Amino acid sequence: MTREEILNLAINSYGASSQEDMMIEECSELVKAILKLRRFYDSGYDGEAEEKKYIKSIKEEIADVQIMLDQMKLVYGSTEKEEEYKIRRLEKRLKGERV
Repeated sequence: MTREEILNLAINSYGASSQEDMMIEECSELVKAILKLRRFYDSGYDGEAEEKKYIKSIKEEIADVQIMLDQMKLVYGSTEKEEEYKIRRLEKRLKGERV
């Protein structure tokens, strides 16, 4: 099966509403993983192995969020237009232009 077929199967199997809930959950888990790394840095710990563990966790959560984002795009449609608008707006802000 292709990636898109698998994502569509998940939506059809669990339902769009359930996948929306999963999207929220995965975003929350990513936020928590990032906060754990920040807390690690803020507390002055200096352990490369522990740092790698936190970074690995963040990467896993990013993957989960990306999978759910891809499902949300299948449910709600492409976000290309909105992304392009927001990228151009960011570019203007970075150049110091008024938005």
